[in-house]
Amino acid sequence: MKYKTLFVLFVFFFLLLNVQTIQVRAQPLDRLPLGKVTAQGWLKDQLTRCKAGMGGHLDELEPEMIGKPYVDRDHHSPVSPGWSGEISGTYWAGLIQLAFTLNDKELIDKVERWVHATMALQESDGYLGSYRPNENRLEDYSAWSANWCYRVLLSWYEATGDEEVLKSVHRGLLWFVENWKGEQKTSYAGPTLIESMIIVYLKTGDKRLADWCLEYLTWLDQNDIHHHGMASLQRPELQFNEDHVVAFGENLKHPALVYLANNDPNYLKATENGIRQIIDKCWQCTGAPVSNFEFQAPPASIHETEYCNFATYLNTFSWMARITQEPHYGDLMERILFNAAQGARKKDERAIEYNSAPNQFFATLESSLFHIPSFGVYAPNFRVACCPAQSVRIYPEYIRSMFLKDKNDQLYLPVYGPCRAQFQTEDGTDIIIDEETMYPFDETITLKIQASKVWNKALCLRRPDWCDTYRILLNGKEIEPKKQCQTITGDSNKINLEAKSEWLVIDNAWKNDTLQITFVMEPRVVQVKDVYFQQEPLRAIECGPLLFALKYNEKWESIPGIPLTPLPEGWSWFNVRCDGEPGYFAFSLDALQDGKSIKKIKCESTYPWDESPIKLSVPMIRVQKHAWPTRFHDQAHNMMPYGNPVKADKNAQIEFRELVPYGCTILRLTCFPVSALE
Repeated sequence: MKYKTLFVLFVFFFLLLNVQTIQVRAQPLDRLPLGKVTAQGWLKDQLTRCKAGMGGHLDELEPEMIGKPYVDRDHHSPVSPGWSGEISGTYWAGLIQLAFTLNDKELIDKVERWVHATMALQESDGYLGSYRPNENRLEDYSAWSANWCYRVLLSWYEATGDEEVLKSVHRGLLWFVENWKGEQKTSYAGPTLIESMIIVYLKTGDKRLADWCLEYLTWLDQNDIHHHGMASLQRPELQFNEDHVVAFGENLKHPALVYLANNDPNYLKATENGIRQIIDKCWQCTGAPVSNFEFQAPPASIHETEYCNFATYLNTFSWMARITQEPHYGDLMERILFNAAQGARKKDERAIEYNSAPNQFFATLESSLFHIPSFGVYAPNFRVACCPAQSVRIYPEYIRSMFLKDKNDQLYLPVYGPCRAQFQTEDGTDIIIDEETMYPFDETITLKIQASKVWNKALCLRRPDWCDTYRILLNGKEIEPKKQCQTITGDSNKINLEAKSEWLVIDNAWKNDTLQITFVMEPRVVQVKDVYFQQEPLRAIECGPLLFALKYNEKWESIPGIPLTPLPEGWSWFNVRCDGEPGYFAFSLDALQDGKSIKKIKCESTYPWDESPIKLSVPMIRVQKHAWPTRFHDQAHNMMPYGNPVKADKNAQIEFRELVPYGCTILRLTCFPVSALE
């Protein structure tokens, strides 16, 4: 007994001395099952427009590339089976989430037909995907396209609980475990299958799936020609032009996903450092990375982003919010969606711009500066249809991230918008939470909470980075949160050293309650990172999560375009040009008074992206036209000043101009030079 006591004391003191080396792992947060969070208010209007637009019809616009690859493998797409499989899978991964977050029976039935037809083609050895038996199932895009297929099927399983679907995906993954073992791996898109592997591992406990992922990351560090491996993500910085930005965004989350299986914090830190790399060197004021020629490039008002990036990085941020419980990922999700992504969408949801930029005066067949010129045009289907397909999933994935829960049924709200969460807790309590708000166009969010019996759980609300002042009312009485949750992860503070996000924790015995949160939104003047302006930076205006821009009147011209499949009646490509002289303006820093002179204007609105409920009246100076070169014609859709500061017009005066949210614009000036009155 004496020696046993001494041994226990020795162990205690050893642990005490080495407590700093003990890693505490946060349990990942889970999204509520697909269909348990549905869109309301303006978000429901948005999804309804999407159903009537590209969301409900891309498979009809591109039947060979999008409609058929998984359901009959008899398609005649002129592109590779992996490419058509990617684009088809991307579309259906968006459509299934659109269907359930809109709670639309017609779309749900449409997806169900696709699910059963796809599963019916699973082969006896387990193979499940878009490749025919005579095609090379070991090439890079075979795994990439299969992962999109499995994303759809796993979403169906999540929404319906159909165990046969989970078994089917499990068998499909084991085919890759067997056939992509050892050196039979690829370094570009193939690793994306890690996502489905980890999801199914967490659901089944099949260690073969997790081991394959660990083996893959080890192999990748020895064969990392595309800089997707752990060692690349752990570098101090990435290099421009070394990787496709979408591929980087998809691959950088994989070590964090593997962390869920092996509990090694170095894997989580690798992903966090990779996010810091891309934000440090490539991040635009719109909340998205630059992808000139689709590769990593420095930020600038005239540099472009491929639409796929908006959905890809929002998905990665959503995963990281769940894995780390770090609230700042909610800020990143809101900024990329409400600004960058929405600013490249036609507001009736029937076309997008493949490549878009902060300062944009044209969107035409000739306007893209950094890729195929036609990528500046507005279209529902390009010769490469990945971006329209990606555009379908971005809003549903955002909505699905609005309510996260931990293993104890405690809820976290990392992002905001009008929605309804309806679910049952493990003890059988039925919960309905209606989130009523015009956020991000308004400061106030009202949560109406109904429980079938008293529900003693905390609600954790993200206080945004930009919010200095907030107010919380519970059933009409002002309260203070009892505590502020801190992040539970190793290195997430490296993502953004200036991030102020935190969880505001509200404890209550919920039954039939109303919780009202006001996050005060004040206009802010921010400096813009722009590679062309290293000395005197350009400036932009933000308010809440929204970036604001000077909107130019648009003149739309319907054109036939050059899609792979001719468009049916009622669909078109569009050239967009300024209707009239755009006007050239700069900021007077003295007149701005660090944002204090900016006035908020509230407006009536039935749909916020058509007519914003919030606008800003901003003091500006009209400047000389020669400050904005146009390269003599509209082949340049972006314009920038030669230098900064710029010269004001003769006899120019301070005049107040109206700025609107970036997402309300197609043609715009977002990043402004500075000037002064003579």
